[in-house]
Amino acid sequence: MGGAYHDEGLVFAQPDGHPIPPWNFAEAFGDLVQRARVTRITLHDLRDTHASLLAKAGVPIEVVSQRLGHSTISITVDRYITVYRDRDLAAAQAFDRLVS
Repeated sequence: MGGAYHDEGLVFAQPDGHPIPPWNFAEAFGDLVQRARVTRITLHDLRDTHASLLAKAGVPIEVVSQRLGHSTISITVDRYITVYRDRDLAAAQAFDRLVS
């Protein structure tokens, strides 16, 4: 498209570089999931899975927050704190083994 292409640095874009309307992308993803005959999952479910797996892997919550694009870390904490609480229990048990 030459000079008509608008490079906005997007991973997924329309042919002219503009953002894909979210409802179009979500609908196409839903169709893909249905055709694949896998358990129904949404794009937001993928986002939650990504964040939870990062948290379980020990990625600091501020890094997860930044990757999700949250405006404050408290948004991330409110949503994913249970994953970090599980890690806290594991840390407490590991410390107990070290000092016992």
